[in-house]
Amino acid sequence: MPVQALRTLVTAAALIGLPFAAQAAGMPQFDLKRFPTQIFWLVVCFAVLYFLMAKAVLPKIGKTIESREHKIQADLDAAQKANDAARAAAVEQDKALAEARGQASGLIRAASEAAAAATSAKMHEVSDRLGADIVAAEKRIGEQRTQALAGLGAMSSEIATAVMGKLVGSADPAQVARAVDEAAKAGKP
Repeated sequence: MPVQALRTLVTAAALIGLPFAAQAAGMPQFDLKRFPTQIFWLVVCFAVLYFLMAKAVLPKIGKTIESREHKIQADLDAAQKANDAARAAAVEQDKALAEARGQASGLIRAASEAAAAATSAKMHEVSDRLGADIVAAEKRIGEQRTQALAGLGAMSSEIATAVMGKLVGSADPAQVARAVDEAAKAGKP
């Protein structure tokens, strides 16, 4: 609307000044007779433009600037609140993370100790079982050794009798068995 009023004013000023311009034989602004009317119209145009600017345009610009300042301040306040909330959330998150790490560390320690205890118990159980197996194996080896040594004397007598029989022709098995027993006793420490 102020632009429309300004156009109307300029058109009216042009129509009022048109008869004066038609009479001048050159540039009317340099004609000294027309200076008072030119100054009058200059003052009128300036007053109208000043009035339009002061009453229509400048208040709208002022309102726009003021509303922008309020919006910017509100946005800054909202950003500050969001920043404070984010910092508080970060502190809470750090606290929860520290608690979770502590709990996880305790759980890991407990699980590690439980695993170590279970491993130790299993090792003792296996060690005891292996010790029992070793004792049983040594006992079986001893029995088998005794049996082997017992059978070795009889076998040695038979072999010696067979060898004597081949070399000499005939040998007394009782006499060969005695000789083998004496040789076996002499060889033992």
